[in-house]
Amino acid sequence: MAMSKLRPTLPNAAPGTPCPRNGTAYLMILVAVEQHDGLIHGKLDNRHGEFCAIGDFFDTNPKQALPTDLIDEVAAVNDSVPTYTRKQRKQYVAKWLRWKLTQLGMPGYRTTKTPEQK
Repeated sequence: MAMSKLRPTLPNAAPGTPCPRNGTAYLMILVAVEQHDGLIHGKLDNRHGEFCAIGDFFDTNPKQALPTDLIDEVAAVNDSVPTYTRKQRKQYVAKWLRWKLTQLGMPGYRTTKTPEQK
């Protein structure tokens, strides 16, 4: 398994670790993001209980894994708005995740616009 380029502090999962993919993974990340107050920028966590979107996923689902390409995709979106506050970043990433679920044809996410569309 390749190491994440944007979250290199993440260890590789042990063989056999459950690894949601596609819509299930994005939905699980969205649920985790929505349970937290905001998202930090540029790293997995800040050692004060605050996380990026991927950190939120692993905080909520500690016995799960994610594909490396998906980790880097979500981390790139998380880090694409460096000047946003934690709360603004959470809103931006959550909107992007809902849009991604729309693109994957997930029920209930059919009319979601991209984060750039208001």
